[in-house]
Amino acid sequence: MFDFEKLIVSQIKCPDLLALHKPETSGHVVQFYEDDTFMIENVSYLVAKSLTAGDSSVLVATETHLDRIQTRLTSCGLVLNRFREVGRYVALDAAETLSQFSVDGWPDEKKFNEIIGGLICRSTEKSANGFVFAFGEMVALLCFANRPAAAVRLEQLWNALAQAHRFSLCCAYPLESFGREPDLNALFQICAEHSLAVPAESPLQASDVRS
Repeated sequence: MFDFEKLIVSQIKCPDLLALHKPETSGHVVQFYEDDTFMIENVSYLVAKSLTAGDSSVLVATETHLDRIQTRLTSCGLVLNRFREVGRYVALDAAETLSQFSVDGWPDEKKFNEIIGGLICRSTEKSANGFVFAFGEMVALLCFANRPAAAVRLEQLWNALAQAHRFSLCCAYPLESFGREPDLNALFQICAEHSLAVPAESPLQASDVRS
């Protein structure tokens, strides 16, 4: 039996974030973080809630984070292979997936809709409630590559996709992905593409950013 007691998030900072597994509270949320344990806890909780509610979960993350999320879920009793087999749990490597719809380092809308749109559509069809919880780190990889404008564009493509499908999306950015001198304009643009921004454990200070 799955033990939710083991998935209690130790640093609940925003109840709205932890309601993303519910169709009626769906949204596009960005979570900034310094310690990835903070993010792993939140995402694992949301995946577990979605799957046990009969819905689907789609993760497009780094291999390390996918492994840690899976370990956390299975240690609590969730048998992920059962959900994989029926198409309700999909875990993809962020770098590999991003390369499939990028052209010269820029997200291609048509390819994005074919690859990511198709994935969300199939996962929605497998969901008992026609709903999907998605987690993505492709945008963080773009920021690590010093392509914040491409990250903003990818966020916009996700928002357009949400007009056609019912899903919640949590995007995660480690503070280090913005470099030692974060671009304030890029941060504002990224936040503007989300319905909610969850601050990191150690938020950026005004002196840390430049216009």
